[in-house]
Amino acid sequence: MPRGSALSDTERAQLDVMKLLNVSLHEMSRKISRSRHCIREYLKDPVSYGTSKRAPRRKALSVRDERNVIRAASNSCKTARDIRNELQLSASKRTILNVIKRSGVIVRQKLRPAPLLSADHKLKRLEFAKNNMGTNWSKVVFSDEKKFNLDGPDGCRYYWRDLRKEPMVFSRRNFGGGTVMVWGAFTEKKKLEIQFVSSKMNSTDYQNVLELELSKYLRHYSRKDFRFQQDNATIHVSNSTRDYFKLKKINLLDWPARSPDLNPIENLWGILVRIVYAQNKTYPTVASLKQGILDAWKSIPDNQLKSLVRSMEDRLIEIIRTQGNPINY
Repeated sequence: MPRGSALSDTERAQLDVMKLLNVSLHEMSRKISRSRHCIREYLKDPVSYGTSKRAPRRKALSVRDERNVIRAASNSCKTARDIRNELQLSASKRTILNVIKRSGVIVRQKLRPAPLLSADHKLKRLEFAKNNMGTNWSKVVFSDEKKFNLDGPDGCRYYWRDLRKEPMVFSRRNFGGGTVMVWGAFTEKKKLEIQFVSSKMNSTDYQNVLELELSKYLRHYSRKDFRFQQDNATIHVSNSTRDYFKLKKINLLDWPARSPDLNPIENLWGILVRIVYAQNKTYPTVASLKQGILDAWKSIPDNQLKSLVRSMEDRLIEIIRTQGNPINY
């Protein structure tokens, strides 16, 4: 049972007077609403009352227990309950959460998506970074497809991020059952128009999208000055699509496989998603979602495009620093 507060000066004075008047202990307790034990302790020695120091409150976890909690939480998806059960602790979940928070090196952070990389993937990413340190990225058209759901973006995953370690990632499949698929592209100065495509788009469909939007854009520029960036999806690298690029004299950027973290359009998608689903907005129909995407795409100012493209050099530096591993972009 917790200890009550010490008697105030007023309460002590009242007790002194009542003692002189021979008021009973029971009556004193009733008049000042204090326990008889508290009053008895004061009357026993009024001079020294309240001068002794209270014993420090016993900690629920020892220093060793706290170290074990931090170690168990480090870069894991464990809950406070999981950690408590794993370490067989009697402390509350709140106490365990407070220990993690006080550590200063572990924070709750969303798992960011990243593809699984083989040794060969990492090597190709590293080679790409080294070979493109001098590339003029303002002359590159970045492109990608993106899935949107009627009921909001894909679910978030959070974990205890140890700030002393590289961030964790989780892997997911492309085109995992969305309701609306879009193709988009942009340069340092301009966004190309969003195109709605099928999640089962084939090479011919893809070439039709390029003919409709990319070719229209490149008609205003010298093709030899621009390069087109795309990932290595099957429809992007099929023989017929390669023939299409040759026929249209479109120069391709040799893009390493499994490298969405290198592509600044992924960040542009992130901006678009935040606008489309602002304030947890959902959409009742595909038509309303499409209109929401179009409106959001148009609302993104062109000055944001330049900063995204100019991040390419920093991305390449990070790829070199991590020896081809996933980077935090």
